[in-house]
Amino acid sequence: MNSNIQKIYFISGVSGSGKTSTMVHLKKMLPPDVYDVRDLDEHGVPDGGGLEWLNNETRYWLDVAKENAKQGKSTIICGFANPELFNEVYRPEEDIPAELILLNVSPANLEARLRGRHNTLESVREIERASGVSLEKFIEDNKKFVSTLKEIFQKNGYSTVETDGKTPEEVSSLVVKVMRG
Repeated sequence: MNSNIQKIYFISGVSGSGKTSTMVHLKKMLPPDVYDVRDLDEHGVPDGGGLEWLNNETRYWLDVAKENAKQGKSTIICGFANPELFNEVYRPEEDIPAELILLNVSPANLEARLRGRHNTLESVREIERASGVSLEKFIEDNKKFVSTLKEIFQKNGYSTVETDGKTPEEVSSLVVKVMRG
């Protein structure tokens, strides 16, 4: 990666693919004066989330990235981004260069991760509030979407990092390798 060109990177994947764990490790690995590493939904998710909310948050972070670029920083956003939806919000003539990186996980590992994460009444209630569906439907919907999302990333020429069998540190190192080309 040319350090003179600032970019915005969206580290994407379905819920449970490792975005938050990767974010934690990227913050430790990358110098904060060069990279602003953030969580897409750090402002919170309204009831049911939805496309309008996702588009508004994506636009917000694209604008933040423009400001960061003026200070010589690249921006990394860890949160769901679908290249087809992203292209409706992204304005290449106005925004800084963007790269999307998919964290891919097998459906079986995804289910295990989501069940492990949502094992208290409080966490089940929160995911049901944010997603607008039951935990069971949330898990099934995400499992079904894994292969579709990977195909969308491939069709749009974006990179994929496989997360199965890797520690969050290993995944983060692979993400940095993709970022540096």
